[in-house]
Amino acid sequence: MPTPAKNPAPPPAGCLWTTEAAHRIGLTVKTLYTYKNQGKAPECFPIARKLAWPIESLDAWLAAQRKQAAPSPEQEHDSRPPEPRLARRKKATPADADDAELQPAA
Repeated sequence: MPTPAKNPAPPPAGCLWTTEAAHRIGLTVKTLYTYKNQGKAPECFPIARKLAWPIESLDAWLAAQRKQAAPSPEQEHDSRPPEPRLARRKKATPADADDAELQPAA
């Protein structure tokens, strides 16, 4: 296995390497590669054995994700209220069983 370069080459102007791109958009490198393989990631292009990610495409992709995540005002009001929590049932203890035996049957 070759050793990594002590002074890695800088990315092209206006681009970031994969680790910096993942950090910029708030993802892990593994998630960014997964999104790329699924076709969900911003555009990138290979240079030798690395991927260069244009900063403009990263910012545009991030803006689209924010826009997609924001619910519309109508959607907020159409949502159903949360279900009420049910009270937990009391666990039966041996003392409760003795009390049931002492009470007369109806």
